[in-house]
Amino acid sequence: MAHGPLSSETSAEARHRLRLALSRFYRLEQFDLFFAPSLHVAQVLLSQLFLRQEQARNQHRYASRYPVTELNNLPAVPLIAGTIRLVPHVELPNGRVRPLQDCQNQGVTEASESFASVLHQKLIDEAHLFVTRLDRHAEICSDLVLVALRTHDFSTLVRSELRLFEQGLTLTATHEALRRIDDSQWRPYNAATVDALSLSAPLSLNSCHQPGLPFASFNVPPSLIAALSDAEDVVKWPQLARLQLTANVRGSGKKSVNMTHHLSRRLQFLLSTGGKSEKAAGRPGGSGSGPKSD
Repeated sequence: MAHGPLSSETSAEARHRLRLALSRFYRLEQFDLFFAPSLHVAQVLLSQLFLRQEQARNQHRYASRYPVTELNNLPAVPLIAGTIRLVPHVELPNGRVRPLQDCQNQGVTEASESFASVLHQKLIDEAHLFVTRLDRHAEICSDLVLVALRTHDFSTLVRSELRLFEQGLTLTATHEALRRIDDSQWRPYNAATVDALSLSAPLSLNSCHQPGLPFASFNVPPSLIAALSDAEDVVKWPQLARLQLTANVRGSGKKSVNMTHHLSRRLQFLLSTGGKSEKAAGRPGGSGSGPKSD
């Protein structure tokens, strides 16, 4: 079934088709899905929404406008000076997974590093509200952020406000996402997983990330980090003396692929040569062109 843009469809129709596709590929049937142009806009929107809800809950004059049952069903999302905090499910650069309950106790779960990864099932099983970029492990598009609310946890007030905001979104990003999903080479998940990793040469290193993530993190001297060439699978935090190597294996989400050995060889190459020759590393291609698991 084709998902690409139809010349006569409205923005609302395109977003509806994208919602259906995301729900199917990412098992989001228990969630209502909304879109925003960026994480910052999603944060501002949710902050305003939950602030109004708190006012509605606390002020008697709102009681006649909204059914009491609606107000009682609104979840308590922590607000600091009228703003919610986006709490990363996966903490970078430390490479640690926060319990989702901790994320929800502190604000709204920011799931860009877990959505469409090996952590996806845990996310959709336990989260009641999360926001995520769609260009990370999903590799869909960079101009849309997904806001997912578990349907039975939120009132119609919340959903109608978010749907109203969507009317201001343009068709361009939605059509880009639909085209990507319709690409026969696209796979919805990053199936990579990386265990603890140790290296003895050319430098003695032990990974510091939580095993089972789609990347490995290391404590590396800033001078050495600065000497490394830029590459798509290398993320540098010289001020924190941290280096991250990412793994990407495209799949359907049915199984994971252990990439520990691959990253070990990749790290050896980087430290030996400074990453001056990507071709010599035999590294898979960039976004969307990595190996496939199924």
